[in-house]
Amino acid sequence: MKKTKTNRWRNCRGFTVLEVLIAALITGILAVASFRFYTSMHQQTETQIEVSDVQHLCRSSVHEIKKTLRLAGFKLDPAVHAPYEVKGDSLAIYYSGTQPVDTVLYYLEEFAEWEYWRVPDLRGEVTLYRLMRKQNSLPGEACADFIRDVDFQLVDSLDSRTMSITVTAQVTKRDDSYAENKGYRVWSLDEQVTLRNVNL
Repeated sequence: MKKTKTNRWRNCRGFTVLEVLIAALITGILAVASFRFYTSMHQQTETQIEVSDVQHLCRSSVHEIKKTLRLAGFKLDPAVHAPYEVKGDSLAIYYSGTQPVDTVLYYLEEFAEWEYWRVPDLRGEVTLYRLMRKQNSLPGEACADFIRDVDFQLVDSLDSRTMSITVTAQVTKRDDSYAENKGYRVWSLDEQVTLRNVNL
């Protein structure tokens, strides 16, 4: 009977200090590795969200311009008024809907000095804009921000019906894994639109 009690006592003994320290060390290593993995995955997710947002911004901006540009020349006499006019990074679209000549103007408006606080690393190096839309005499309204550039070009100089629209925008947050442009990713979208009411 004594023998049984002794064996039972040996089987019920606790951990030694060394075993506890080794277990704590292994747990700490696993915790640090898990935290680093989580941090890395979180940063990648944030970056992907930013990239998706800027791609959506470019797509929605180009779609908005294309939708209005298809109205160019509608119910207008081409001998009296041009269907559209491009001046640098601004595009004026003329058609007749509610007035003798309705005008929609797309143009870039530079960020105010205080608005660069969201991207302090780029202050003085990059010019950021808002894409503005102004209809007739109404005040201009912002369609998109963090725009780098907008470009309107005829695809063929002999054909005034097909225009190329390019919108370039940038993300609002830095990505430390991206070396160029101080970590701010830039994305461009270029699409063509064929105008319905414009003659050669």
